[in-house]
Amino acid sequence: MVDSLMAAAYAMGELMLEVAPACLVDNEPGVRVALFCGQIGEPLEQGLAARYYALSGDRRALYRPIGQGLRGGGRP
Repeated sequence: MVDSLMAAAYAMGELMLEVAPACLVDNEPGVRVALFCGQIGEPLEQGLAARYYALSGDRRALYRPIGQGLRGGGRP
């Protein structure tokens, strides 16, 4: 079950990377992801976390609030 959830999150992250590629700077990725998440009904935090997970492969991205560093906390 966990593997299928991680696969779904990774697929969502790949989709977010199509909308906002890794080469974008400043707040442009967040703006693009926010617009897309609004269109598909996905919470922005989940969209950004999935994007980061697809970029890094780090599952901790899915368990922490956005804005909080990887060392700065655990699961909610």
